[in-house]
Amino acid sequence: MTPAQAAETLPRALAAQDWPVARKALARLLRADPGNASLHYNLGLVLRRMERPEEALAAFGTALKHAPDHVNALFETASARMELGRIEEAEADFSAYAARVADDADAWLNLGRLRLRLDRAEAAAEAFARARTLRKDDLEARIGEAEAGLRLGQESGLATLRALYAEQPSLRPRLLKAMSQGPRGRIPLASHALTRSACDEAG
Repeated sequence: MTPAQAAETLPRALAAQDWPVARKALARLLRADPGNASLHYNLGLVLRRMERPEEALAAFGTALKHAPDHVNALFETASARMELGRIEEAEADFSAYAARVADDADAWLNLGRLRLRLDRAEAAAEAFARARTLRKDDLEARIGEAEAGLRLGQESGLATLRALYAEQPSLRPRLLKAMSQGPRGRIPLASHALTRSACDEAG
């Protein structure tokens, strides 16, 4: 496959969600242009879709090496580390991202969840509050803010969880767990994944 053929193949593969073909096309383009941060970024997105987070993390890291101000690559680096359970590193990365892109509610939601996992309830509450200023009625932000409040001994936290328990029957097991022992286990991933258009970034 020539670089020209790869450039033609890539958009079609992305549109069809044919990740192996997209990966092959990106690899060919990178051989011709190894310093292209957008290509490394898109390779990371494709690798995440292929459930290869370690390799995706490396690709995002290379994108940042070539373009330190590539904020989307920083977001995805944080998300990949969160997926891999590297909680402290992910929290640091999301903090750096939020300092640059303060109006991203997803980043603040993820920061809140990570900080709860790190037993930093006050900082988690601040992150969830920021998310709610950006997305007032977001259910995840409401739950997270209540969980953080509960850990801080605030009666309002328990009251909110009880209200949500009545409002959201499908979430009752999760809310009951939060009310009894606080959130534990897998962090809900609020990543943009491929919603930051790979086609727009490629090339």
